[in-house]
Amino acid sequence: MFAALHLPDLPVIAALRSSPALRQRPCAVMPVSQRPDDPKEKLPLLAVNAVARGTGIAAGWPLNRARVRCPGLELLPRQPVAEAALLAELIEQAESLTPDLEITAPDTLLLDLSRAGTGRVVQLADLFLPDADLHHALAATPDLARLAVLDDATRGEFNTPPDVAGLPLARLSAWNGASELMPLLGLWGLATVGDFQRLPRQALAERLGPVAGHWHDLVHGRVCRLLRLHRPPPSFFQSLALEEPLHLIEPLIFLLKKLLHTLSARLAARHLAAGELKLKLQLECGESLTRQLRLPEPLIEAGHLLRPLQTHLETVRLRSAVIGVELDATPTAPTTAQREWFGRQLSQPERWAETLAQAIALLGPERVGIPVPSASHRPDAFTLRPPPGSLVQTLPEPVSLLAIQPSTSVPLRRFRPPRPVSVAFDSHPQGPWPLALLSGPHPGEIVDRRGPFVASGHWWNPQARWQRQEWDVQVASRHLLRLVFLPPAGWQLDGIYA
Repeated sequence: MFAALHLPDLPVIAALRSSPALRQRPCAVMPVSQRPDDPKEKLPLLAVNAVARGTGIAAGWPLNRARVRCPGLELLPRQPVAEAALLAELIEQAESLTPDLEITAPDTLLLDLSRAGTGRVVQLADLFLPDADLHHALAATPDLARLAVLDDATRGEFNTPPDVAGLPLARLSAWNGASELMPLLGLWGLATVGDFQRLPRQALAERLGPVAGHWHDLVHGRVCRLLRLHRPPPSFFQSLALEEPLHLIEPLIFLLKKLLHTLSARLAARHLAAGELKLKLQLECGESLTRQLRLPEPLIEAGHLLRPLQTHLETVRLRSAVIGVELDATPTAPTTAQREWFGRQLSQPERWAETLAQAIALLGPERVGIPVPSASHRPDAFTLRPPPGSLVQTLPEPVSLLAIQPSTSVPLRRFRPPRPVSVAFDSHPQGPWPLALLSGPHPGEIVDRRGPFVASGHWWNPQARWQRQEWDVQVASRHLLRLVFLPPAGWQLDGIYA
């Protein structure tokens, strides 16, 4: 899922911040002239505020025409520094949701919410900027979200290709290649995005080229491109000046939660964690309270970072109200932790040796380790190699065997331990010949058999020597079993083929 954030009239909003008295009057910002020596150059309006739009004018109008419609129109000089600061505020709002964002235009951001939870998506409606209307829209692809956020009919909702069909075709003017395609589409009589969607793609690409075909894929949601990710600043420092002093802890914690969401997004984008938090509160009496909190372990999530701050603030007695907040973090490498079922990381690597020592004390050193196959043909023959970090004396590693491909494509599900069974057998020069299973989970007559497969080992050691005769048999119930005879007179069921 992707979201688009759009701040309409950004140049005029930034210009009005230095002239707040003009906010209730119709105002407009002109673009910077590319030919300042040409007195006859006519520039269109770059942006107008809501009051000016109420008179009937809009961005892109010529100045003389706008003066006729709105005689009291105020022209404001463009302020690039204020515009950059306003864009930085917009980015800060977006980073509280996800670090994966793209600056698509000076007034539009695209957010990848695939890693954000449902709660983060709900928080889109809570984003705000002072003296500005911040709009958002959701879609399955970034380009559909960008298209939907530009119109009042599709803002604030999750949009599909049929939802954007009623938008004016002029909304596509921000896409690449619009200067060549839009005049041609206008000559064809197309008025809405839906008119463009109904054109056959192959014929459209043949007539107007691959760019038109790509546009057709975009409006149908068939293309989901990668975002050109914006890299956050290297500093994690954040400050917030309050318009009204805070006398209670609850609203202060609410503001800290907002700052921590941005901090968490910046840390996640750089694959770092916070080892320490530095909090500074500016008080109304002129003093400041600074605390540096060392976290018990590196943390990233905003909820986890809030707990030590909240615990500390509940024990603090302030001499006056808070008028400013500063928050900074000392980054460090994140601790490897198992946060999901299928993760392979250790939950707390620093306690690995302690956990092993407790297991060895409980079970004994001969029962704790990493199983390694022995250099033997005996089934289930292995040795235990002490794991790294244990206090057990390290033994030399046994020789590992090459992987042996099974002789059959049917897997054998082995019983651990093997199940003893009673078998009716006949004498044979090669050993006992099984005829029927008299007990066990699958009793019955043996209708087919393969074997015996004789294996033995350690014949030179009377205490460790072993011998076994394996049979692959099929009983009347059509089950395939692994039957083993252990001299002198013991039968066991090793497993079932399944």
